[in-house]
Amino acid sequence: MALIFKSGDMFEEPAEAIVNTVNCVGVMGKGVALEFKRRWPENFRAYKRLCDKHDLRPGKVYVHENTGMFHADGRKFLINFPTKDHWRAKSKIEFIEAGLDDFVEQVSRLKIRSVVLPPLGCGNGGLDWRDVKPLITKKLSRVADVDFIVFVPEGEKDAIEAVRASTVRMTFERAVLLKAFNDLAVHFDGSLTRITMQKLVYFLQELGVDFGLPFARNEFGPYSENLREAFIAMERQDLISGFITGVRQTTVTKEGLRWAEDFLSRNDRVRAEQLIAALSRLVEGYESPYGLELLSSVHFVANYEEIKGVDAIVDTLGNWSKRKSLEFDSKMIGVAIDRLTEDRLLH
Repeated sequence: MALIFKSGDMFEEPAEAIVNTVNCVGVMGKGVALEFKRRWPENFRAYKRLCDKHDLRPGKVYVHENTGMFHADGRKFLINFPTKDHWRAKSKIEFIEAGLDDFVEQVSRLKIRSVVLPPLGCGNGGLDWRDVKPLITKKLSRVADVDFIVFVPEGEKDAIEAVRASTVRMTFERAVLLKAFNDLAVHFDGSLTRITMQKLVYFLQELGVDFGLPFARNEFGPYSENLREAFIAMERQDLISGFITGVRQTTVTKEGLRWAEDFLSRNDRVRAEQLIAALSRLVEGYESPYGLELLSSVHFVANYEEIKGVDAIVDTLGNWSKRKSLEFDSKMIGVAIDRLTEDRLLH
């Protein structure tokens, strides 16, 4: 899956599990630990009981399963990671190394698929991020089927942005994509599924944005593997968030939107606005993965397989997959054809 380093508020990052850095004497008095205590008091009480019995030591993590009414925030597991013995002491790099080994073992045992971590032992813990980051990379980058999202120390933000700015070039195509995702997300309950993202880019390309992407038949309509890889890269560049984490609901980051809007203010802003407005009109009434699958599938077989007429398109979609034949009837397909024709997207 992925190991991602990013800046921002770790508590706003969606994931199945979240890591808390703790001492072994039952005190959560500062930083991340204090916020954990405030948000999840049941976790604190369980952790305190372990400490009182001297059952929590560096090198072993304590995983608290977040159940009942306290699971409403979406965090299934709260992972308490000892980085020091006493709260007055400094964190030790050997505690981080041993703890990471047990952490990986527990993540595997519980079949956790996405985890948010703070910069282990840094900040109040006193460790140097330049020592901790390579250790995290070594231990976590080899773990398959898990997304690890590590939030870097506050002072590292500028360095991350400088690296990204030197390796990622904003283009008109990328800026329009980010702006369109942000503006249309409100019609999709605030975030976009992977299917929705694929279909919005498919139609942006049909409206004239030169992505140069090949699309082919897939279970849920036209699909581009190149685009999936681009989305993964965009998340690693902190332009979008949520694509490769457990929730699979994507939003444009504040920094990604700021960068896109800044670029468009200086490059073809009017054209970008026209394209996004055209996309919004096209998908009106189809604002769901199901609706966009219907609209894009009809367009794909009509334009790229040259299937004409409602009956022929009904048959073609039925042959594409049995599910489509059950879900998309001739009336729905006819309405989709009318919409595509009105918007001049059928040749």
